[in-house]
Amino acid sequence: MAFNPLLQPVTFLSPSRRPISIPIPAIDALNDESISTTINYAFQLGSCATLLVIVLIMTPPSKLRRISSLLHVAGLAMCIIRTALLLAFYVSPLNHFYQFWAGDYSSVPRRFLYNSVAGNVFSLLLFITLQAALMHQAWTMVSLWPTLIKLCLTAASATISLLAIGWRFAFTVVQNRSNLDLAPAVSLAWLIETALILNALSICWYCALFNVKLVTHLLVNRGILKSSQTLTPMETLVITNGVLMFVPVIFAALEWGHFQNFEAASLTQTSVAIILPLGTLAAQQISSARSLGYVSSGSNKSSNSSNEREKLTSPSAAAAGFSGLRTTCGSVRLDHFDLELRKIDSTSALANDGVRVDTDLEQRETRI
Repeated sequence: MAFNPLLQPVTFLSPSRRPISIPIPAIDALNDESISTTINYAFQLGSCATLLVIVLIMTPPSKLRRISSLLHVAGLAMCIIRTALLLAFYVSPLNHFYQFWAGDYSSVPRRFLYNSVAGNVFSLLLFITLQAALMHQAWTMVSLWPTLIKLCLTAASATISLLAIGWRFAFTVVQNRSNLDLAPAVSLAWLIETALILNALSICWYCALFNVKLVTHLLVNRGILKSSQTLTPMETLVITNGVLMFVPVIFAALEWGHFQNFEAASLTQTSVAIILPLGTLAAQQISSARSLGYVSSGSNKSSNSSNEREKLTSPSAAAAGFSGLRTTCGSVRLDHFDLELRKIDSTSALANDGVRVDTDLEQRETRI
């Protein structure tokens, strides 16, 4: 058999002078995995940092004090810290050639082990924050549903989230002990698998809940996607929460597969941290744009009303003009979707659009 230099082993000595041979393909596989994982983490870190800056810039300070905004900002911040700590592993002595292949970490300072523990702790804090954000978003979307349905959905959501958080906490404890002891917790593999199952269950539950909301909204409004320019802020929020929540579901499913040079576990939480503030931000921007449109329309009506008022030179003419007035009182029909949007942007035009009277009506009444 011909000699293949690409398959030859690399040999080095342990502290006891025992030779250790590692095949070159195994070394190349580890290097490829490390590079692809760091690129993955860097992409997540950059995405969260960019979105955090956008949220802080485009959200008014008064709205940043809302619970939903605080949860979104906290989720993005914790995701940045967690991902940075995960990246730190790949530039630490724990991932150096000799320490890894020889399994000898005696020369590694303990602070690098503590960095790994901190990364696990922030992963737990991120998970808790995202579960709270999902519960808050779900409550906002179902708070105006019938009481019995609302209570059942709330109880189910709380149960699933608390179970997932509890098992995640246990998983973090086992993971930290394994990192400090430098030994895998093989005997507790069932606990880790249960935590992953509950994590996937919680993601799938909220995805289903948001998509029930989307389907209900489609049935009520019969075609909200006729034109992207006619979407209301509530419709935008329903679409983003419903459709984009499929992204973390896909990553949660990929956690159970074995793919070369691809790590999906961290992407599950990162995608949730990005999707929630992104949908709310889009809805708020559409609401603000529509508010400006209402203000501009109102100013034009006021100008036209003042011109018409000059033509009313006698009481008979005023009465004639008054008889031909048309009002828009009660012309706008609000469903519970629009009412829910008021919780997102109470200063928008939608929050004050329940009953509207044209300004020219008020001016003509004064003239009479």
